[in-house]
Parts: sequence; structure tokens; C-alpha cells
Amino acid sequence: MKGLAQVFKAVTSAMIGIGKRENLIKDFERTEKQGPWVYIVVGIVMTIVFIMLVMVVVKFALA
Repeated sequence: MKGLAQVFKAVTSAMIGIGKRENLIKDFERTEKQGPWVYIVVGIVMTIVFIMLVMVVVKFALA
């Protein structure tokens, strides 16, 4: 579970545009071992959640 939490942290940092070089190196090492699919799936899920959150906020603002 620690690995999945690290993936969420890495994807969140990438979406926001912040991050440390050390974490980037760890992420690339993990990607070489496990493949990029975990990051791709988490990125897609987080993007969908972000879009849904924006839609809810807009509906509340327009109500």
C-alpha cells in the first residue's frame, strides 16, 4: 500500500507542477521495475476526479 500512496503523491505533484528531484529519480526507478501502467491509471483516475470536482463547484456557484 505504501507504493500506491507514493504513486498518488507523485501524480499529484505532477498535476500541480511541484516536486523534488529525489522523488523524480525514485519514480523513474520504480517505473523501470514495475512499468508505467500504475502511473497512467492513477493519472487518468485523478484527472476524472478533478473534472468532476470542477463540475460540482461550478454547479454550486451557478445555483
